Amino acid sequence: MTESVTAEFNADDVLEYATDSILVTDCNLDTPGPKIIYVNQSFEKMTGWSRAEILGKSPRILQGEKTDHRIFDNMREVLAAGEIWQGQTINYRKNGSEFMMEWCISLVPERKGSFGQDGKANCCVAVQRDITKRVETENKLIQARQDTAEANRKRINLARYFSPQTAEHLSDHDNPLGQMRRQNVAVLFIDIQGSTTIAEKLDPERVVAILQSFYSRMAKVIFSYNGSIEHFAGDSLLAIFGMPEAGNKDAVNALKCSYDMTEELDRWNQKRIEQGRQKIVADISVHYGEVVLGDIGVRESMSFTVIGDTVNTTSRLQELCRKFDKRVLVSEDVLKQAETEGLKSWRDYYCHEGTHKVRGREEAISVYGGIDPD
Repeated sequence: MTESVTAEFNADDVLEYATDSILVTDCNLDTPGPKIIYVNQSFEKMTGWSRAEILGKSPRILQGEKTDHRIFDNMREVLAAGEIWQGQTINYRKNGSEFMMEWCISLVPERKGSFGQDGKANCCVAVQRDITKRVETENKLIQARQDTAEANRKRINLARYFSPQTAEHLSDHDNPLGQMRRQNVAVLFIDIQGSTTIAEKLDPERVVAILQSFYSRMAKVIFSYNGSIEHFAGDSLLAIFGMPEAGNKDAVNALKCSYDMTEELDRWNQKRIEQGRQKIVADISVHYGEVVLGDIGVRESMSFTVIGDTVNTTSRLQELCRKFDKRVLVSEDVLKQAETEGLKSWRDYYCHEGTHKVRGREEAISVYGGIDPD
């Protein structure tokens, strides 16, 4: 049975009907290159060249502008060692269209002796495949991984300043924070009292630990009211309500946030006192008005920034907290806006402290005090 099958077996048919492209050349690797002495049907289908057209020509006819010729640098050395050379690069069909080809080439020894003993070979056989679709799929997978990594990086970066829900929403947009623009927002400023004295008494590592705990506790409260953190600055924090888009409860959220901040500070200080540590006291101010917000900087280093008189006034307003012995001071502007947003009972929580000038501002501001310190 084996002898019968062997007798009927025709190697030429195997080459002719192989699904991979088969190309056979002579062994002349010098310029102008080897001559093609055989191609199968798969080669004709892959390249568009018919057998009659291609025989006697160099396989270099498949090469073109985008062919990476560097891959052939070691071909002669590899084949001379009796090994199989492999490579892939862009080649060209008869009609000029590009395709990514992967192939391996081996030398066929003369019938007498084996290649490597007398240094002679009968021909070169190249098995070729069009791997364009495979490479495109691989590139898409690589791009998808890169896009996912970039999206995660953006989401992590946004999460430093926005609530998780807002960060998730913004990360899906190419320009999440929009163009430079004017917009009404509520601004909250909180600053630790006596931070310089604290820093003088403690090791730097301990000071950093206190600030990190302070920031994380305050950020949690801010995010719970859809606020965003514009920046951390040493012992202070600036929060914005109404960014990147204005909401219908920005002033109310800012006021409620200031109250919950004092509650969170009280809980934190209770733990600190029980541990024999110093109490942390912070002053809070809230204001409402127009700001300019957007990316500022150079292409290599951009930062989303909120600037304007409203921001400066909020910072200066906080400086009056100790003067009036108040933990929270707010402007009449933010209270009026909160009333517009539905908070009609604000007078039950704030008392008028008069109209006062703040540092760096010509016009006086009407000030209201909130929760008294313990």
